[in-house]
Amino acid sequence: MNDMEKAILNIIEKRYKRKYTGGIKVTKLGKGWAGYKVVFDLGNPDRRLIQISADLEAEDFLKFVEQELISR
Repeated sequence: MNDMEKAILNIIEKRYKRKYTGGIKVTKLGKGWAGYKVVFDLGNPDRRLIQISADLEAEDFLKFVEQELISR
């Protein structure tokens, strides 16, 4: 598990007071992009994958993910 994945899991635990036990994968966006993409595997056949991506540096991406999680 990489540092970004750990940071996102910490955000979830802080916000919801629960540990996320599903799959999580954070990758850098492709060539020419500075941002990241996180994919959550919920293991639910109706809503299996949730993806959040943004062309932001690490710290701003983590803030963006937290806001996205709040709004969903």
